[in-house]
Amino acid sequence: MSDAGYPQAAGTARDEYMAIKEGPSIPAGYIDLDYGTCGFRGSVETPPNHLDHVVYRCGVLLAAMPFLRNPERLYHAEVTSNESDDLKDTLKDEPVLAAGVVITASHNDATENGIKLLEGNGYLMDASWESEFNGLVNFRGNLSLAVSSLLHKHRLTPVRRNKVPYRILIGYDTRASSPHLAELFKEGVSAMAAVLKLEKTESVDIGIVTTPTVSFLLKNNMIACTDDSGYVSALKGAFNSTVNSLIALGYLGNSAGNGKNRSLYYDCSYGVGGHTVFKFFDCLRRISIDGYVCNSPLETTEDTNRLLNHRCGAHYVLNSRKPPESIEKLSFDGQWFCSFDGDADRLVYFTPHNNSILLIDGIRLLVVSMKFLKLILEGWQKYGGQTLSVGILINNYANGGAIKYIKELIMQWNRMDNWVQWNLEFCKVGVKHMQAKATNYHISMFYESNGHGNIIFNKDISLAGVNRSSEYRHLLVNVARMFNNPIGDAIANSLFVELALQVLCLEYDDILHFYHDLPYVNATVRIPQEKLCIFRTRPDIDTIIVEPPELQRLIELFVAKIDGARAFIRPSGTEPLCRVYAEAPTEEQVHLLADSISNHLKLFI
Repeated sequence: MSDAGYPQAAGTARDEYMAIKEGPSIPAGYIDLDYGTCGFRGSVETPPNHLDHVVYRCGVLLAAMPFLRNPERLYHAEVTSNESDDLKDTLKDEPVLAAGVVITASHNDATENGIKLLEGNGYLMDASWESEFNGLVNFRGNLSLAVSSLLHKHRLTPVRRNKVPYRILIGYDTRASSPHLAELFKEGVSAMAAVLKLEKTESVDIGIVTTPTVSFLLKNNMIACTDDSGYVSALKGAFNSTVNSLIALGYLGNSAGNGKNRSLYYDCSYGVGGHTVFKFFDCLRRISIDGYVCNSPLETTEDTNRLLNHRCGAHYVLNSRKPPESIEKLSFDGQWFCSFDGDADRLVYFTPHNNSILLIDGIRLLVVSMKFLKLILEGWQKYGGQTLSVGILINNYANGGAIKYIKELIMQWNRMDNWVQWNLEFCKVGVKHMQAKATNYHISMFYESNGHGNIIFNKDISLAGVNRSSEYRHLLVNVARMFNNPIGDAIANSLFVELALQVLCLEYDDILHFYHDLPYVNATVRIPQEKLCIFRTRPDIDTIIVEPPELQRLIELFVAKIDGARAFIRPSGTEPLCRVYAEAPTEEQVHLLADSISNHLKLFI
């Protein structure tokens, strides 16, 4: 990478130069990484220590971020007393400073890892800072020069001890490389804290936790936690309160949990979900479900690092249309599974069927959640609730059959009811783009086909100070507590889906019959990391290729030959590959379309 992003690097003035511990160097053979959907991801093996300097430098920058954003208020303000009351007076209008990271590569195999960066409110990192992380991570040269340039750019001059409390939570998944990378991140935080004299900046290792756990703790200002117990307790409490509200309203009988239980198996992909989901099985028993764990790192004597996401988990099930290899040869016909990815922020459901599977993907889970929320909101309005806007946020990976069905539902619901205005909006791929649009509505529901999903209740909806006479309001408050997590949580989503099925009197098979998917192919073409940059999409629509322009013209030419077809190419935001999506009226047509596009894509490599 060019050092152009740090103009002082070639000759920084002596009085601007700030020495920092260099940390791991960029290894030979390293190819620049780009900040993806939520951070950085890459191989930990080729070249060796591929990510060591990446996580170290992320620690360096994240330690400085709040002070770079607001140097006059948080850093250069005169704070000379050691007394905490004086400090509180100085910062009385400031929120508690916090941030978080998760060392994970989600659905990728164990030879890869990465780092997800979270704001103090639990949301993904503000996109305006992605270029700063890119610049520092890929800087070749003396790190002190880059840091000096960064501080100069943001007018931050280390002149005195700083006593502003700042806490960074560090969680990680089950990969063998994760503890090592977490330690390097902490070293980066300490290095920058030493440069800026940040006496009350600390990084706290909360161990093996799901990605949603870290987001939840930040969102709810539970930054004193050192493990996931606070998250588990809060989600269980929200679920049980929701069940109690549903019983009080007559949607569930008092005998819920006393009948014959059905079984639900959780495929944890040998990831961190296996450390967590069983803690909620008592919740499932309240609604007559017996939960079981499979593919858990806690229940095998084999090398779980080798097994992680290997022919199991949400990504494998979704793309292969096969059950996990570990259960493929066992007798599970008729049994339903919920599959997580490696860090438990996405899920799909499936059941083995005729050497294949029947699949409930993220969009079908969205439809179930929509129907449940509509029921909840119908009751709430009867007690004088405000007019609400609900945003349904999806991307172009949603199947055409699903899009048609959702549009028809929304048209029907809006005609029937003036209290709630339902809206469908398309977003670029990635949770961060859905988060950006979620604030446009009182309540936002988003799901990707791959199983990333969430419901966000925005602050301007009147949920506080609930009138005790309105049990519907209690119900909505409790549901909001279940989704008090900005980035989405596979465990919370599964609990909500199971509640929805109970209340709506639906079976999994009913979900499969909501609509019929059009035949589609979701293929990938590996791209050398150094050539990935030649493929660019429109800034506002990530399914239209602008570079190279000839490629987009070829896509449009192929699509025009098949009535009712659509297709696009999208460079991945997390991996060195391009994704090819194609949809057509018949299986033969869609495979021909996908193969034609993939083959021509390879000509540009």
